[in-house]
Amino acid sequence: PFPVLPQELTTVRVQDPRVQNEGSWNSYVDYKIFLHTNSKAFTAKTSCVRRRYREFVWLRRQLQKNAGLV
Repeated sequence: PFPVLPQELTTVRVQDPRVQNEGSWNSYVDYKIFLHTNSKAFTAKTSCVRRRYREFVWLRRQLQKNAGLV
């Protein structure tokens, strides 16, 4: 019989949108990004950061450009 290897799991949640600088001409929305993983590829098992919407747009473009590699 083959040994059963533990499955690596990564969970990402995008939540808590907030308007920053509300009422000014340079207002923007940012989001809380929460990551939890058991993967050995990550040094920290949990992480939480805030990111602006435009960073998601950038990430999407990068993933589209490199679709065959990811």
